[in-house]
Amino acid sequence: MKYIPLGFVKGSVEIGTHIVMLYENEKELLEIFPPFFAAGLLNNELCIVVYPNLRLKQELHKKLAKLVDIDFYIKKKKIEFVYYKNFYFRNRIFIKEKIYWLIDKKIKQVGFKDFDGVRTASDMSWVNSKFFKKVLVYEKGITKKYKKSFILFICAYPINKLTIPELVDVLQSHMLILYKKNRKWCLSETMERRILMEEIQNLEKFTKLAVGRELKMIKLKKKVEKLEKQLKGSKIS
Repeated sequence: MKYIPLGFVKGSVEIGTHIVMLYENEKELLEIFPPFFAAGLLNNELCIVVYPNLRLKQELHKKLAKLVDIDFYIKKKKIEFVYYKNFYFRNRIFIKEKIYWLIDKKIKQVGFKDFDGVRTASDMSWVNSKFFKKVLVYEKGITKKYKKSFILFICAYPINKLTIPELVDVLQSHMLILYKKNRKWCLSETMERRILMEEIQNLEKFTKLAVGRELKMIKLKKKVEKLEKQLKGSKIS
């Protein structure tokens, strides 16, 4: 399994990880997105920034410029700034299949254009009650569809715009939770992911035991066959 750096915290995560970020204000958003994308650019990944308004795009550009030569990467088409309506909508209609198609298209560029992966982060502040259910289906699909792909996702939700039921749904549809605690950013597994990983680990242990037993059985059978041949040979003689 390949691991890639996050940039805003020490350590790395598995490819295919789908992270939900909970933030209170734009300042917090700007603490995470720039180092996240800078790490991706330095790691030779194709970066896709999905932004909800021009002002945030400009602020992200300024912050990134302090970390990397952003204009160089834009010129080389190693980073793309995409307006959220162009990413999530077609003719004002939210269609998850269209988004998956776009993501698949970007993933296919890995290897063909010398990229080692893809990372994308989206500010989901545009999501309201009208689109929430459709977005939730899309989010769950992302977790299932791309968990082994060479891509890393961050979906950032302003916590003050979510109801408690919506917050629970959002958390359950992602693999990791990024949140701020005591002025420090923390990553935590969702309970669903933790249970799933425990099941996988138990299954792997069982599989190893089963494979080990099978190998022992094969060796024993070969010994039995060898002994039988020796016995037959001794009777003939």
